[in-house]
Amino acid sequence: MSKHYKNTRNSSIELLRIIATYLIILRHFVVFNTFDVWSQALSIKKVVLEGIFYPSGKIGVVLFFLISAWFLCESPTSLKASFKRLWFLEREVLFYSIALFGFFYLFQHAQINTQLVLNTIFPISTNLWWYATSYAVFLILMPFFTKGLQALGKQTHKACCLICIIMWSICGGIFNFISFDMPEQNVLIFLYLYTLVSYWRWYIKDPIQTKISILAIIAGYAITTVSVIFLSSINYGTQNDPSLQGMLGKNEWMLPVMLISFGTFALFKEHHFVNRIINSIAKSMFSVYLITVYPLSSTLLWQKLFNISNIYNSRALVPFIIIAGLFILTSCICIDYLRRWIFRITIDRNKGRWFDYAWEKLHSICIEKHIIGTDIP
Repeated sequence: MSKHYKNTRNSSIELLRIIATYLIILRHFVVFNTFDVWSQALSIKKVVLEGIFYPSGKIGVVLFFLISAWFLCESPTSLKASFKRLWFLEREVLFYSIALFGFFYLFQHAQINTQLVLNTIFPISTNLWWYATSYAVFLILMPFFTKGLQALGKQTHKACCLICIIMWSICGGIFNFISFDMPEQNVLIFLYLYTLVSYWRWYIKDPIQTKISILAIIAGYAITTVSVIFLSSINYGTQNDPSLQGMLGKNEWMLPVMLISFGTFALFKEHHFVNRIINSIAKSMFSVYLITVYPLSSTLLWQKLFNISNIYNSRALVPFIIIAGLFILTSCICIDYLRRWIFRITIDRNKGRWFDYAWEKLHSICIEKHIIGTDIP
């Protein structure tokens, strides 16, 4: 393998990042739409939407994090490295919080309140996007968490993984009535996933067989579809019906979601190719998430522009969602290319220089004031 190849992003993984984002968009057609799919009679389209599209969004979230975690657990674990990543994250998040606020204020005449203003100025601190906030907290904790996992050693780390899987993915992901209350949209999800993927990265050297990965994916989707059929057969509820809490694809830690996510990641990880277009597009995937999950964007997209109420009973429903999802993905990518051009001619001209300067000053002051020791990098 050439040195150039080693230093180039694996386009198979970057393609998976694009797919993961697309899966998140597909889920939002179900979960954010004005039309309540859950109240409809059992049908093939209902099974497709609830059993495939709905859990696929959570699969996309897990895949998105797995890709980052796979490389993070082999990267420098210093506080400086974590805060530098957080610095770059904050810039992108802040840009879109301000840009989207301005757009909806000017063109959609959105009602402005104090909370929306605070969200705009402090998007991560106010949990405007749960993934960004939880990932930011994860980055801060990661250096300490990584050192702790490394100190466990292979056998103890393995035992920790097994206990977590039993508690959350099996008890909390299949038998919901004995759930251990994994919090939704919380950093604990990322710590759990990081515990698993770091063990995989550090100690499992042999590639997972393709047939095992495919079986895991099939088993995961089989569980979610059976769960939809079962719940629909006993009660035609609504999206907020308590009986639907048993939906086995509604959270990231549930067993079927984990099976599909880890199986899919294993498949893509073992394939290597380089494509500059894919690598370039993949850099915009986090921005696609920010644009589409912004509260006012969600209202515009899935309650106004792409409301499926009038098309649900049509044969074109599933093709419509697939094509509309691709349209939304492509449009957001084009928007982010503009953002990337703005960054390139402004704050990225000396990328990271402001952070390095601020970090060195703060680090020196903390050491001088004996707030931290010299052994903290």
